[in-house]
Amino acid sequence: MLRTSITVIVGLALALGVAVPASASQNISEFTVGTSNTQAGGHGDFVTRFKLENAGEPEVARDLSLEIPEGIFGNPGAIFKCRKADFVINRCAPGSQVGLVTITANYENTPNTLLGTAPLYNMETVGDDEAARLAFVAPIVQAPISVPISVRSASDYGLTMTFQTITQSIALTSASATLWGFPAAEKHDVDRFPPGKPGEPAGCPGITNTGCNSAPYPKAGISSRPFTDSPSICTGQPLTANLRLTTYQDPEPTEATADYPATTGCESQKFDPVFNLKLTTSEADQPTGLDIQLKANQFLETEAPSPSSLRSGELLLPDGLTINPDAADGQTSCKDSEAGFGTNEPGNCPDNSKIGTLEVTTPALDDPLLGSLYIGAPQPDDQYRAFMIFDGQGIHAKLIAEFHPDPATGQVTMSLSDIPQVPFEEFNLHLFASDRGLMATPTHCTIYNATSTLTPWNNKLSSQTSSPSVSISAGANGRPCPGQVRPFHPRLVAGTSNALAGDFSAFTLRLDRDDGDQFLGDLNFRMPPGFTGDLTGIGYCPESGVAAAARNLGLVERASPSCPAGSQVGTSNVAAGPGSHPFYAYGKMYLAGPFKGAPLSIVAVTPALAGPYDYGVVVVRVALQVNPQTAQVTAASDTVPSIIGGVPIRMRSIQVNIDKPNFTINPTNCSPFTVDSQGIGDQGTVTDFSSYFQVVNCTRLGFKPTMKVSLASKKTKRSQNPALKFDLRTRNGDANIKSIAVTLSKAFQ
Repeated sequence: MLRTSITVIVGLALALGVAVPASASQNISEFTVGTSNTQAGGHGDFVTRFKLENAGEPEVARDLSLEIPEGIFGNPGAIFKCRKADFVINRCAPGSQVGLVTITANYENTPNTLLGTAPLYNMETVGDDEAARLAFVAPIVQAPISVPISVRSASDYGLTMTFQTITQSIALTSASATLWGFPAAEKHDVDRFPPGKPGEPAGCPGITNTGCNSAPYPKAGISSRPFTDSPSICTGQPLTANLRLTTYQDPEPTEATADYPATTGCESQKFDPVFNLKLTTSEADQPTGLDIQLKANQFLETEAPSPSSLRSGELLLPDGLTINPDAADGQTSCKDSEAGFGTNEPGNCPDNSKIGTLEVTTPALDDPLLGSLYIGAPQPDDQYRAFMIFDGQGIHAKLIAEFHPDPATGQVTMSLSDIPQVPFEEFNLHLFASDRGLMATPTHCTIYNATSTLTPWNNKLSSQTSSPSVSISAGANGRPCPGQVRPFHPRLVAGTSNALAGDFSAFTLRLDRDDGDQFLGDLNFRMPPGFTGDLTGIGYCPESGVAAAARNLGLVERASPSCPAGSQVGTSNVAAGPGSHPFYAYGKMYLAGPFKGAPLSIVAVTPALAGPYDYGVVVVRVALQVNPQTAQVTAASDTVPSIIGGVPIRMRSIQVNIDKPNFTINPTNCSPFTVDSQGIGDQGTVTDFSSYFQVVNCTRLGFKPTMKVSLASKKTKRSQNPALKFDLRTRNGDANIKSIAVTLSKAFQ
């Protein structure tokens, strides 16, 4: 039977490149790469040949690295792997042979000596930095040569084969190599070598083919499965391979490039990924994790082209499933430099930036690639980034996922672009659950649909869409599902730090809502009668300051407040987010001018900062009306913002502390009163609620007001209407005046 020579297979290549040597002490005079099948996703024999100038005069090749074009991948799991112990004694099984190598060398001072043809074996990997390993024994000299294969994680994730540490006993002149597309195929039996013996490696010394073999030819002993996989992109242009040579005498590499035949037949590929989505809780208005699964078959068991690999994916999450404002509280972000983008090194993100885990499987690797999802350092126009970092078997992959919330609704679009052209078959992403889950569930019970759009590397194929669904089947904290109009039962607690009647005292008001209730909207308050304030020496926050605060980022506002310090009258504490661990944001309260017809107002300015995320500034303005008859103060808030920075706030509580020294003054009436409030939920429900209020020790107060009544003019005439002047004075610390009665003399009628 005709033996298949390396030279013949090289001739099958549809395009052979021309070497372009770089300047160095030893040049690469010839370098070609090719394939026996240019079909997209096909499984042709991969062939390469290179030749060096002036081998051994004086330089000797040490390492030769072949950078295979992007998109060409192999499946070492398609056939047996030879153990290192068996390779050392030349006992690799025929089922582990993946191809042939023919080499010539400057040997024993004879240039271009044909050493012969040897079987190329699929080997067990050595160490953690290898995706695969091949090896062969050079004929005549019986020199073992290893060919580790790594993934170019720093660039295009293509494969690099390195003929490593070639023995100095031969000055390598040229080599031709073939990797079979289907190593176990029966057609390769004629070129398959039986095992050798210690001291007698398999191979054909001195010839360019396997002519030393004789029948009966060994069988692979396994089913025929594809070992090689061609790219999935058809541009009509050849791809580029690169060869890099270093010698024992000169560490500076020599490089050459060659064209690899353009991929064809893209219309014959398929692209049929399967997408699944699952929440970690089925309760409404709760923090949740997220499980995302993507499956796309790659290496098939037939000679049919493999399906196209995935280039990008976009997932529009269900309406109401939003970013949890508490997701990043207390955490840090991972810098791009820590993630190691553009390097072959593993990522080194801080552990407290981790928000999920990854598991990626491919038939090309023995074990799954395991990794984590990290909060990526925010950028000005791309705040919600996540770094996907996974490692294993020579692969240090780093991808960037982006989360883009709709600024009006909070609906999230998750996207992943420029996924490496690598045959990942199953991709499992788990976003952590718990009270700081990355997401927050919708507020009603029903089935919610997401929309996924998956785009293949094959530009001749259409993107695929699907609508995975998730279900909410219970209310918050295990309660029954809410009706169409959610409940709204906020609670109010208010009081002073000093209950003594007539004293200066800080005033605190706290409003709470439960998970599952309507979100807070408008709020109105009515203070107890007699509760007043001293405005002496307090400035106003100008309108320009209020507007500037609303435009600022949280970090900017915190570092340089928009309102003057002299106008601050207190602080605020806002809790946001579902679950038992809401996110707290701290702000300042300022006195401001007229608002909504009221003569005065208070502005709550709260920078919303959660870990590395800057949601912006929440500005809520409260109009203060003073009853001209009773001096009782009522407060009406502007509508509380429901979303900021694309993240629904889901406000849980608002605490207001009016604590400027000598500002608010307690009533001097020790009767029981209430602080009354009216809240309006985001679905329009109006609820009235109140908090008990009472001061003490009224009996200790003095009460000695004085009044003088005089004529406004010293000159009066009988029977005219004189103008009277009433001069009422009270003492500091005395009880307030409830009523006044003045009895004029009988001269006044």
